[in-house]
Amino acid sequence: MSAKRLLSGIPWRPYAVAVLCAFAVSLVYWQVRTDWREWKQLTHGHILLANARSGILTWKQPIVPAQFAQASCGACHRENLPETPRLNHGRQLLVKFNCVGCHQLQDIDRPEMLGPDLTNIGTKVSREWIYKWLRDPRTLTDGDGAVTVNGVDLEPRMPKFDLSDIELRALSAYLSTQHTKRLEPSRISVALAKSGDAADQGKTRYDQMFCGTCHAIAVERGGETKLIGGDIGPELTKVGSKVKPEWLVAWLQDPQGYLEHTRMPRYQWSDRDLYQVTQYILGRLTDPDLLKTVPQLGAPTDAEVQLGKRLFVEKGCAECHVIQGVKPKVEFGPNLSALAMAAGPYTIEVNSPRKLPVGFHFVKADVERLDIRELIVPRSMVAYLQAKITNPVSVTPETHMPAFHLTQPDLDDVTTALLSMSGPPISNPSQNPIIVERHHSEFHPDGEAGQLYQRYRCYVCHTFKGYGGTLAPDLSYEGSRSRRQWLIEFLKNPQTLRPTLTVRMPVFSMSEKDATTLADYLSANLRKPDVNPASVDDASFTPQMADRGKHLFEDKYQCQSCHTIGSSGGYVGPSLNNVGNWMTPAWMEAWLHNPQALVPGTIEPRHSFSDDEVRDITAYLLTLKQAPAMKTAASVLTGGQK
Repeated sequence: MSAKRLLSGIPWRPYAVAVLCAFAVSLVYWQVRTDWREWKQLTHGHILLANARSGILTWKQPIVPAQFAQASCGACHRENLPETPRLNHGRQLLVKFNCVGCHQLQDIDRPEMLGPDLTNIGTKVSREWIYKWLRDPRTLTDGDGAVTVNGVDLEPRMPKFDLSDIELRALSAYLSTQHTKRLEPSRISVALAKSGDAADQGKTRYDQMFCGTCHAIAVERGGETKLIGGDIGPELTKVGSKVKPEWLVAWLQDPQGYLEHTRMPRYQWSDRDLYQVTQYILGRLTDPDLLKTVPQLGAPTDAEVQLGKRLFVEKGCAECHVIQGVKPKVEFGPNLSALAMAAGPYTIEVNSPRKLPVGFHFVKADVERLDIRELIVPRSMVAYLQAKITNPVSVTPETHMPAFHLTQPDLDDVTTALLSMSGPPISNPSQNPIIVERHHSEFHPDGEAGQLYQRYRCYVCHTFKGYGGTLAPDLSYEGSRSRRQWLIEFLKNPQTLRPTLTVRMPVFSMSEKDATTLADYLSANLRKPDVNPASVDDASFTPQMADRGKHLFEDKYQCQSCHTIGSSGGYVGPSLNNVGNWMTPAWMEAWLHNPQALVPGTIEPRHSFSDDEVRDITAYLLTLKQAPAMKTAASVLTGGQK
């Protein structure tokens, strides 16, 4: 057989095709391998991105560092998850600092104004104080310009802007002219200018009114600055160097007349009390050096006011603060709702020797870091974001964005939340958007009781049918729990039910009429449907039942471990010295049967009381009608010594 015939019998075409395919695959492999090596060499594994405003270059890592891994969860889960505390907290901080006031953020709605209403700021503070605050928004500072409270650096919520002296003068001039409500000097404010020292009496009255329940004051204890008091209202350590005397008097007399939506209740001050408390605030809560570094500004000129008005909008002040007639800009900052996407408006293409398989072009530069002014930013999206938040002018010199004072953990949490922004707002109604807690009351009583409810701002501390604050007890079922006469006496002269608590209900000096009106409303309208106060009669309990109940209370169940009777007992639960005058027997029985059904989450354990035991313990509690001697805040703070 000839060789030609032998070769003609072999199916060589498939083999030739296979060889050619293998050769082509090897070429593609080496090309891809070369491109991949070049890409890694040029970019060090980072995708090149551009600043949304100015085109300054930065990079996004293909895999985020481990501490930001929760950002990936946020790309799909709009709701807060228990497994992502860092992401949840970062979202809360984005809301807290009103980032959505300037930026579009995925699934975060624009909240109400974050900062105070500035419509009448010129009536409240001086131009010099405004200048100082804009230059350095702090109220507490030490020799180094910082303060540590309880081991934590205290930073204001308002960020620090990089403002020139001309801008500070213009903004302070404009804001100092904002006073739509002019205050006529009262005889009390006039007397303050001629007065002696009533600050000691004012301090006593300040304590007796329990102002510290809402307001904190910084004090030195053990070589450390500590804030003592609540945080419902502003901290008052140096407020006497901030506010004008005539404004302070008008505010204490009628805070809602100055600012309708304030949480501050209206007290029934006597002229003497008002004079003394004002003396204390203006004389003791001060800092003589607060405005020492502020230049003499004088009366504002028309040119300064006009420039300040323009800067108020351009600098984004209107995004957080209200001034009548001034509207905030729409989309003041760039859209950040798709910040986590590697492609899209944040990706730029730069000429390169060859197009890489991944579809991006990259800058050919063998550098590890990018120098931007004085700041050296590592080539990663994380580093860029954190530099932009903490020192924005170092990244974008012409930016209007302020610097935010964040601890490193908070900064990492905000970065995590921003890296979770992967697209436009959700359109599927079955998915839950990010929930931002609101603390506004949607419970509005009618009539005279409703007016008092608003006047005393009851909803700031108490919850009513799901609305209001959580500092004080929920009053949704107060009509089932408390007796009407006890409510009247308590509202006129509130006394602590838990001796160890430092936060107490303020003394409003409520009149008999006001107290009766509120007590009648609470008794008639705020009841638990299955706990009717009239369903159990006090007369149905006998002394023999009370004796058995005392034995059960003290010996069998040892309830005094948590509750105080007389001068002995525990402090975990409320004092029961006057519980017979305080609580209705219907509430006592329902509480003993199942406390969690009345107050979900209460620490009171559910005992397996029999029906007879419930009746006997209730009978004993009804005999406890000895109200403790009244203690003022001043006597509490001094251990009973005056």
